[in-house]
Amino acid sequence: MIERPLSPETRDENLTQMADRDRPLDLLVIGGGITGVGIARDAAHRGLRVGLVERRDFASGTSSRSSKLIHGGVRYLQLGDFGLVRESAAERSVLGHIAPHLAHPTLMVIPAHSRRAHLALNVGLWTYEKLGSIDANELHTMWDREETLARMPLLRPERLYGAATHYESITDDARLVLDTLKDAHTAGALVANYAEVTELHVERNRVGGARVRNMITGSDCDIEASVVVNAAGPWVDAVRSLEGPLPPKRLHLTKGVHLILPRTCLPVDHIVVFTAGDQRSVFVVPRGEVIYTGTTDTDYGGPADRPEITAEDADYLLTAIDRAFVTPGVGPEMIVSAWAGLRPLLHEEGKAPSEISRKDEIMVGHKGLVSIAGGKLTTYRRMAERVVDLAVESLDRSQGVHGQIAVCQTDKLPLAGGDCSREGLQALESRLGERYPEIPPATIARVVAKYGTQSETLLDPIADSPDFGEPVATGTALLRAEVRYAIEHEMALTLEDVLDRRTQLLLFSLDQGLGAVDGVAEMLAERLGWNTSHTESETATYRALAESLLPGKIKQEPAENGRAAKSKAAPRSRSTR
Repeated sequence: MIERPLSPETRDENLTQMADRDRPLDLLVIGGGITGVGIARDAAHRGLRVGLVERRDFASGTSSRSSKLIHGGVRYLQLGDFGLVRESAAERSVLGHIAPHLAHPTLMVIPAHSRRAHLALNVGLWTYEKLGSIDANELHTMWDREETLARMPLLRPERLYGAATHYESITDDARLVLDTLKDAHTAGALVANYAEVTELHVERNRVGGARVRNMITGSDCDIEASVVVNAAGPWVDAVRSLEGPLPPKRLHLTKGVHLILPRTCLPVDHIVVFTAGDQRSVFVVPRGEVIYTGTTDTDYGGPADRPEITAEDADYLLTAIDRAFVTPGVGPEMIVSAWAGLRPLLHEEGKAPSEISRKDEIMVGHKGLVSIAGGKLTTYRRMAERVVDLAVESLDRSQGVHGQIAVCQTDKLPLAGGDCSREGLQALESRLGERYPEIPPATIARVVAKYGTQSETLLDPIADSPDFGEPVATGTALLRAEVRYAIEHEMALTLEDVLDRRTQLLLFSLDQGLGAVDGVAEMLAERLGWNTSHTESETATYRALAESLLPGKIKQEPAENGRAAKSKAAPRSRSTR
């Protein structure tokens, strides 16, 4: 185990070590999303020499643009996928134990509009609990119409019969990636962001490494590895193409859009699941000062780096809210921010996007490149286990390592910040509140909920430099200590790294983190040696990103036959009935 912080200097050292020809890697992972970092963590804990490279920032793709739920997979019962239900429920439980600060059980309410639907929910949830061995304190309950309206007065009463409730877990998906990554790093994995694979090395018709470009310096390095794993998410096919012509099995990208609204416009305290006009399930999730709603599920063939959000996407979700809740009319002008993520599923001919299996699949190319696609956030750890098992088999065949490599143990080892029970986290919050009385209790609570036991390391610098206990700017709760921690311990190199993936202010702050921009930019510039021009460029880039997520920038559908394309959703009502 190593104690080096995950700093900018560590990134440079890691790239140098990965390129050491005297010590080739056992495993090189391409892709720094949840699947890739899960593979690196598993492999490092088994004693393999593993490296991971990500062409942008960790979690910058789908893994920071999910629905941010660790869920047991109830909906897969409808598809008859009982194996995925079992695995999802088991993995939700595992994450609750290894990362209690990142898996917050929250009540989910599912309204029913007929006696038959009410009964079906009861039977379905009972089946789910039996398949998933759900804890007794999280078993579902059924509400009748009166109790449902008493507890959820904003639901439309028309045709309401009752509701089912059960528990799912809300997470911070980007932080789940980071804390998985940090545990991989502590176990010995060499990781680097902003490091792009430009070509694969092939010797004797086998992939044996890659050429990697340092996107910060522009320099290239060659990394040798016995096994190369492609966990690039929506970019899996782009990496597979480096091995040669793509085989028949290809990705089918579908887009999931989420909108963020002020909580004042829909003040719900629980996750609520309801149906859109096409009978797809939609949900709202409360999160601090905002709620978010999602998700769409449509075919996507545009640029993967920044999936576009259209007016039709927004109208689909807002219409669904208007159908389900008695609200004064939730319009596009209320959107605080939005995000779109891509699901890298394997194409199934003739199936609609929502019908395509969420199962993962491992593909081995004709030159040995191992690629993984499909899957979902909740089951990432098991996906990683299967990939590393395959890599170990390959190493055994080529190097005769049978019996020398440990079995998977990631279901028992805590993630960074997770080495504590939920009760222990409450005690930690109390201790830190007493130690730092100058910091508002709400800020302490937020830090502990986000960083777990890492909160002590994050706040330690305040003892020597009290200014780290201050906000980066008036009107924001973001502490200078949090920005310092993002740089020194989480390899943040840009404004977007800090304000989006490390803190998620871009998505969940009412001002999109714009109030903190100058203060964060000043700290990054001082630490990373940015000149004035670079600092101004970073600031302008972030402001443009934030603006692009506002309703006025949501893309209108192109004209059809000389007129604007109409939304496929039902017409929006603005009544308060």
